[in-house]
Amino acid sequence: MLRHPDASSPIQHFQKDDFQRNDFTHKNFLNVIPDTTVGEADRILICTGKIGHELQAERKKRKDTSTAIVFLEQLYPFPEQEVVAEFDRHGKNADVVWVQEEPANMGAMFNMLPRLKRISGDRPVLTVKRSSGASPATGSAKAHEVEQKTLLTLAFTTK
Repeated sequence: MLRHPDASSPIQHFQKDDFQRNDFTHKNFLNVIPDTTVGEADRILICTGKIGHELQAERKKRKDTSTAIVFLEQLYPFPEQEVVAEFDRHGKNADVVWVQEEPANMGAMFNMLPRLKRISGDRPVLTVKRSSGASPATGSAKAHEVEQKTLLTLAFTTK
C-alpha cells in the first residue's frame, strides 16, 4: 500500500484553509474512517488495512450503492463511540460484517467479534475470513488469488 493511490492524499488536502472546505483532512488521527459515500446501508463491512481498499474496488466494480465500508484504524483501546456513531449513521437495519484477510484462527476477529456484537443492537454480526490454517499464507499465488476473490465475493453476499 506504500505507493498505492488510495494510501495517499493530494498536497492541497493538507493546506490550512482546506480544513474547513472538505472532509478529507482532519486535525487528529481518526480511529475509525467513516464511509461518507453511502448513507442508509443494507450492509456495513468493517475491516482494517489493505482488504478495505480491495473491498472498495469490488464495490465499485459491482456498482453497489448499499454497502458501507468502515475502516478501523485502531483496535485497542476499542473506539466504541466512533463505531456506534458509524452504525447509527448507516441505519438500524444494516447487517454488520467483520472482514479480515487473515485465516479464522489469526487476525483480530476474536478480539473484535464480542465488541461488535455488544454494540450492534439487533443487527446481525457476521464474519468473512479465510479458513483456519497453520500459516497466514497459502504459499501459492494462484491459490491466494482464488481465496481473495472468494473472500471479496462473500463480503458482499453472505447472509
